Amino acid sequence: MASIEYVTRTDAVVWEVESSKFICSLSHPIDGFGGAVFVREAGRGTQFHLKSSMARMKTGKAALIARPPPWSSEKTTNQIASVDVQESRQPITVGRKLSERMLSELERGLLIDFQRQALYGGNQPIRVTISSIGFRESYQEYLKCQSGLLSVNYKQIERSTLNYNNDEEDIDDSAKRRLDALVNYVKEDASVKAIYLDGHTDSEGIRGENLLKSERRAERVFNYLVESGIDSKTIVMRWHGERYPLKSNRTEKGKAANRRVTVRLSKEPPQFIVNENSAQAALIKKQNEAAEAATAAADIARVDETLVTEVETDSDSDIETETDSDVVAPVLIKPLAPVFIKPVDLFE
Repeated sequence: MASIEYVTRTDAVVWEVESSKFICSLSHPIDGFGGAVFVREAGRGTQFHLKSSMARMKTGKAALIARPPPWSSEKTTNQIASVDVQESRQPITVGRKLSERMLSELERGLLIDFQRQALYGGNQPIRVTISSIGFRESYQEYLKCQSGLLSVNYKQIERSTLNYNNDEEDIDDSAKRRLDALVNYVKEDASVKAIYLDGHTDSEGIRGENLLKSERRAERVFNYLVESGIDSKTIVMRWHGERYPLKSNRTEKGKAANRRVTVRLSKEPPQFIVNENSAQAALIKKQNEAAEAATAAADIARVDETLVTEVETDSDSDIETETDSDVVAPVLIKPLAPVFIKPVDLFE
C-alpha cells in the first residue's frame, strides 16, 4: 500500500534558527504536515519535536530512519530507532541522545524519515521526511547559540538551598558557584523582580544566638549578591534561627539539612524589607538619601530657572496679565522606601 508522504519541495526547504541566552531552536517547516524542531534550553540537553497542524498518526511506535537523498550515490537506509507516537499535534518527542544522532545524520546530508500508520485511512502508512538541504549552515548558527546559553534555566535556579557545616557562616565554594549561576541568570532575565533570602540554623546552642547566626548567614549571602552586581533593592533578607526546621534535629543528618540559607527568585516586585537596623536597610537608606538629594537639587535648579524666566517676562511688560503669577510650584521630595520589621510569616 502506497504511503502518504509529507516532504517539503527541494526548492522550498528552509531551516530557521532562533537564538537567545535562554533557548536555541532549529526548525524546518514540512509542507502539508507541520514542522520539525530541535530545541535546547539553558541547563538542559537538546530535544526534538515533530509538530503537526492536526493529529495524523496513530498512537504506538514509529520507525525513525536515516536514508540518502535520491540524488546521492549512496543507497544504504538505516533504521535508527523506534520512537513513541502520541495521537496529538505533537506526536513525537525525542530525547537528547537520539536528537544528537539525528543532527549528526542531517549534517552528513542524509534525510530523516518517521513512518507510522495513519490515524485515518485504515492501515495506510504515513511517511514524514526531514530534509537536509541547507542544513549545515543553519546548524553552525545553532551550535553558536548553544555555546552562549546560560548554565541554568529559571526552573533550575528559582529555588536554591545553601548548606553549612556546624557553626560555619561563610559561603563555601560550592555555594558560590550556585550563587554565581544565579547572578548570571538574574542579570539576563529582566522578569526576575525580587530575591528572597531566609537564614536558618539547627537547634544546637542558645535560641537567641541561633537567631543572630541565621542573620549573619543570610547577610553574607546578601553581601555576596550585591558585590556581584545585584541591585540591593530587589533583595529581601530574613532570618529565623531554629524556628523552621526541614528535618528532625535529633539526627546529625537532620541538623545538617536545617543549617541553611534558602534563595528564592520571584517575578513579582519585593513586598517588604526586613529589619530596619540591618546592613541591608542601611545600604538602601544611603541609596535613597543620595537619590533624594539629586532630585532635590534638580528641583531647586528648575525653580531658579522658573524665577529667572518670570523676572525677564515682568521686565518686558508694564501690565500684569492673568497668566502672570508670583506663586512658585511646590518642590516634591520623593519619600524613602519603606523599611519593615521582620514578618512572622515564612515564604520558602
